[in-house]
Amino acid sequence: MSLKLIYHFQASQNQDQEFTPASYGVIYFFSDEGFLDEGLLRELSKAVPDADHGRLTFLNLDDLKAFALRVGEDLGVREVRLISVQDYNIGLDGAKDLATFRGVFEKYGEIVVNETVKKKGLLGKLFS
Repeated sequence: MSLKLIYHFQASQNQDQEFTPASYGVIYFFSDEGFLDEGLLRELSKAVPDADHGRLTFLNLDDLKAFALRVGEDLGVREVRLISVQDYNIGLDGAKDLATFRGVFEKYGEIVVNETVKKKGLLGKLFS
């Protein structure tokens, strides 16, 4: 199983004397089987103290990556592929066929790896 996360960067804003810090928000988080449960994601986001757990937003990219790794660890998945919505759209614009469409995350995204989750060998794959 693979996990993929599409996120959006929101720059800081200063309107009407209210300051909103920059944030990284989860747009889509899914596996090969479909979208991940939002309740589970909110619960696992609590491992990142400064996150907005209700909106699934994080103050920096490192916190977003830590969250993605926490989800991967919980689901027993070693790698999570992250991509910004802007890079995802660039990849989609350039996709000319199904093969290049499937490669958008590999070409434009970033892989974060959780070393605590063991990679399955051939026998592990056969019996899972």
